[in-house]
Amino acid sequence: MLENKIYKISILGPQACGKGTQAEFLSDKLKIPAISVGQILREELKKGSTVSEKIKEEMNAGGLVSNAIINLIVKKRLTQSDAAKGFIFDGFPRIRIQAKSLATLTALTHVIVIEISDAEALSRLSGRRTCSKCGKVYHLKFSPPKLADICDDDNEKLIIRTDDTPEIIHERLKIYHAETEEVIEFYEQQGIVIHVNGEQSIDAVKEEMFRKLKLNS
Repeated sequence: MLENKIYKISILGPQACGKGTQAEFLSDKLKIPAISVGQILREELKKGSTVSEKIKEEMNAGGLVSNAIINLIVKKRLTQSDAAKGFIFDGFPRIRIQAKSLATLTALTHVIVIEISDAEALSRLSGRRTCSKCGKVYHLKFSPPKLADICDDDNEKLIIRTDDTPEIIHERLKIYHAETEEVIEFYEQQGIVIHVNGEQSIDAVKEEMFRKLKLNS
């Protein structure tokens, strides 16, 4: 029975492959939390804790948040009651050392890799626009605003985020191929990787993912 099985899933893939969307579909189906490490960091920063101060220090120094901090907040998140029956990581672990650290806390049951080409990632990200006020995200092709370059909700101008420029996108994809593909190889050796074609409609990606997980869509 579905409800008796523990699912501990990571969804990986390049930028704009739809990890977050598919993680939410799985979360709704399996009744387990979708966990974004970026979101956990943002929530931790609001707490004014010792950890949040350390995060601020590292970010203000211009570097990435250290793996030690990432591992600490992931460990803390996995002890929460809603993760007792499973969880879905959105884009984590990102590098091999994080995968090895996670393995000391728990064993993943499935790693889903949503595959899209670099050209598709560039096309998707370069069409993204964000409201300068509320942060709502649009896409010129897939979810355009009613009025060009204007947010539907607050009539503010839409902007291209600095990390959505072609130069930055290419750099992010380069990092993905160099680092996260190593993580995928790590899990391939464990025989738990499921590959899904991300260049389909959102519903088709969902159906393929559910089918390969042996879930009823």
